[in-house]
Amino acid sequence: MNCAYSTNIGAKRKINQDACLAASINHNGREYFVFAAADGLGGHRSGEVASQVAINYIIDHLYEVDDYFNYSDMDHFLNKVNSEIVRNSLHNPDLSGMATTLTLCILDTQKLSISQIGDSRAYKINKEGITRLTKDHSLVQMLLDEGRLSADESVNHPQRNVITRALGTDSRVKIDLYDYDLDPDDTYLVCTDGLYSMVNETKICEIVQNNPPVEAVKELINLANENGGNDNITVLIFNECDKEAVT
Repeated sequence: MNCAYSTNIGAKRKINQDACLAASINHNGREYFVFAAADGLGGHRSGEVASQVAINYIIDHLYEVDDYFNYSDMDHFLNKVNSEIVRNSLHNPDLSGMATTLTLCILDTQKLSISQIGDSRAYKINKEGITRLTKDHSLVQMLLDEGRLSADESVNHPQRNVITRALGTDSRVKIDLYDYDLDPDDTYLVCTDGLYSMVNETKICEIVQNNPPVEAVKELINLANENGGNDNITVLIFNECDKEAVT
């Protein structure tokens, strides 16, 4: 597996509330790769703690899940992550109200499972272009779905950062689970909103297509900061093997 990842505080924030994970796990005799991005919610105290609690719980307990491609198993696991964040919040007044998004990708050689809570995203990029693999849990997405907002209007909507689902806000959370077949020609990108709110999808696609993952991650973060860097920026890029840039 070829991968690169980085998290950056951005140009405007004093604390990086993002956390990320890139790892492999041997489970039931098979090797899986794990990539995750978590964005501690702005406006909530100790968002940086919530995102790190989520990542740490995944590291420590992911092996307990029976089937990474089964909705019930992953829903049960992610609600344990949710309970851990809630428990920390209840036991420490300084952490009250903390919450985080989470986009968790688990893949073997054939399939990709994505567990989604919040508005961090996963994309597929290949010679055909860029495809979003997740759906935001956000007010803007809800308005789009209801036909009350156009795609153009959503870009600069004043409430575009309001999310409708996160880990840590309630005693139980509903996850979205996506399953995809892997194609060796595809490259995958996971990011927090600090990237896609500053760099449009067309430019993201262009940079990933024309650079190896390490350079693409650097260029995307630099461009997000050049465009304002209003939020923390986390980017993970992975594919099955080294591929030459598309020219």
